[in-house]
Amino acid sequence: MENNYETITKIDSSTLWKNIMFQPKETFKYIFEHISKESVFIFFVLAGIAKAVDRLLDKELVNNPFDVGQLAIRIILGGALGWISYYIIAWFLEFAGGLLKGKATLSQYKRVLAWSLVPVIISLFILIPQYFIYGAGSNNAVWETGFSMSSTGLVIFTVLTSILDLWALVILVIGVAFIQNFSIGRAILNIVLPILVIGGALLGFIALIALLNGKGI
Repeated sequence: MENNYETITKIDSSTLWKNIMFQPKETFKYIFEHISKESVFIFFVLAGIAKAVDRLLDKELVNNPFDVGQLAIRIILGGALGWISYYIIAWFLEFAGGLLKGKATLSQYKRVLAWSLVPVIISLFILIPQYFIYGAGSNNAVWETGFSMSSTGLVIFTVLTSILDLWALVILVIGVAFIQNFSIGRAILNIVLPILVIGGALLGFIALIALLNGKGI
């Protein structure tokens, strides 16, 4: 039966990065059935780097928009902080899943989150060239100058990156639904719930500070 499964889906350990993009549900099934353990560290580091470079493309550098030193700093910090931040995200997802009566473990959430970040990691092949061609702050230029023939390449880069980010979210939803045996709607709630809780806590904290300042305390 396993051989039939692998033949039909054409999934094996050497093609997981490709299959997770086009067959996420089947790939998650293969990963959890056939791969006992893999390191999520490299996924989190590379995704952290991708997000750091993406933020640099949102920020204008007045002196030199092609500053290689600034890019190197972002890559180092992004990699260092990426694995920490994604571990925290996995913990919040596991916590929210527990509130929704799910049984998946933190380890399962980390694996799902790691593989869902593959599109984000792939976006490095767009973000790095974009930086060296168009420079820091180029993401904003798309909206400030509007579409023109000269900005066609930049628009393509931006659209492709946005599609990859969106697809990463879709894969995460599918992965959460798989490990928790949730419906898609419930899996989306599992992802949104931590955002609502954290956002609500921050708004409550800001409101409390404003109230205390208003009373002169």
